[in-house]
Amino acid sequence: MALSTIAISASAKAGVQSKEDANIIDFVEAPWGLGMTLFPVQKVILKAHYGLELDDVKRFKISDWRRQHFRDVTEKEYLQLLFDEGRCNIGQVIPGKERREMVLSIGRRSGKTTISACIAAYETYKLIRKQDPQEYYGLPASNNIQIISVATDKDQAGLLYNEVSGHFRNCAFFGPYTANNTQSYARFQTPKDVERYGRYIEDPSAKATLKVTFRSCVAKGLRGAGNICVIMDEIAHFTETGQSGAEEVYNAVVPSTSAYSPKDPTDRRIPVGPVEGRVISISSPLGKQGLFYKLFQIGMQGGKASENMLCVQAPTWEVNPTVPATEFEKHYLKNPAVFFTEYGGEFTDRTRGWIEDSK
Repeated sequence: MALSTIAISASAKAGVQSKEDANIIDFVEAPWGLGMTLFPVQKVILKAHYGLELDDVKRFKISDWRRQHFRDVTEKEYLQLLFDEGRCNIGQVIPGKERREMVLSIGRRSGKTTISACIAAYETYKLIRKQDPQEYYGLPASNNIQIISVATDKDQAGLLYNEVSGHFRNCAFFGPYTANNTQSYARFQTPKDVERYGRYIEDPSAKATLKVTFRSCVAKGLRGAGNICVIMDEIAHFTETGQSGAEEVYNAVVPSTSAYSPKDPTDRRIPVGPVEGRVISISSPLGKQGLFYKLFQIGMQGGKASENMLCVQAPTWEVNPTVPATEFEKHYLKNPAVFFTEYGGEFTDRTRGWIEDSK
């Protein structure tokens, strides 16, 4: 079967428009995509990360943790509110300007795994839609391109893997390209892989050059592979030192994203666009310490180091409107300082804890 026939057949099966790639919101929410409904704040975060214009008409409600003092905001107004309150490093989105390094400090039960899983699935979709991503990035045809999520341990990595692998199974778009979907990784063929090596479903030895993998945070086992997207899940809770330390892991995987800039088709040594690698550091915080806090501070300080960064701090009660006040109250009464760290997503310190405890 000709490659064009395969591509048309796959697109028809998936319901994907042939002339234009979907943006992440369309991909996540469309019936042909992941078929999910994002919370409004999750949508703002993803739009800001991918440089999509924010809505300035439709309104949604946010409240305090007691589910009182509600206010209606648009997406644009919410981002500006975060900026004004020192909880985000940008106050508006410039359409088309992506912020490819995201430092996201959000409370527990805010859907961190959901956000990460959506990004991993969408980045896989984009690579397949490129038809031949190796040629696009000026890489040898046989090079693997990897999306990796690194978590505190195998169990934490498994939570994200289960959600992403479910997306891969349930979204028809991925069906024609899926080679393996195991307990620790998934492999996909690009349309060019199919042309070069044959279809995996017909020949299990056929090469599949896209890999999505989920690993625990041990730096020495993370070096070497080319990663176009790195997701560090609960990075604030990585150990402080050693091979599992946050800085060791960060330094092991992040440089590998730098090779992914589009290249001149006539000379793959010449970049013709910015680096398209993506780094996601997502966590509930662990006080004013460690790499996660350092990255957030770099982003908030502005300057050249933060030009590519999106930093957001948002509490569970804003991100996930389904958690009731009674749930927040019982945790607040047990320990206010812990509450504002775990559910408020705040980089609290001992002084804040003393003040809260004395109220």
